[in-house]
Amino acid sequence: MYKYPKEIISDIYLSKIGGFSEELSKEEMGINIKAIYTNTSIIPEETFCRIRFFEEKSKPYFLKKRFKIVGIEEDMESYDMTRDGEVVFSEEVREELKNKVGEAVIINTVESFRFDGDYSNLINYLSKLWRFESQRRRN
Repeated sequence: MYKYPKEIISDIYLSKIGGFSEELSKEEMGINIKAIYTNTSIIPEETFCRIRFFEEKSKPYFLKKRFKIVGIEEDMESYDMTRDGEVVFSEEVREELKNKVGEAVIINTVESFRFDGDYSNLINYLSKLWRFESQRRRN
């Protein structure tokens, strides 16, 4: 069994940052492939996520960086950084996240599973809400 990622709420996981790898692009986040299949409902190469750290002032959800989750196989150089399911980022984000290695990270995949790229229902709801609020203020 792998220690991470742990599902804390449906489609939201907790892990730790294991390090950085040149094998990943700036838009990718890697996790041990076996840990993904054992502990999550994440589909490698298809699921996208947004991350957050504890004790960090949160940005609005849609302004957070979006990462594609990829599986790290045993034959990859970065495998040692994710033996227990820790998260590995690209070398390109090292400067931004270097002080976070070993820290807990929240991986939010809700958008990937609930919206799956189709935001039409959300947009319709928000526009109705906006019209309702505008009308309420006029009265």
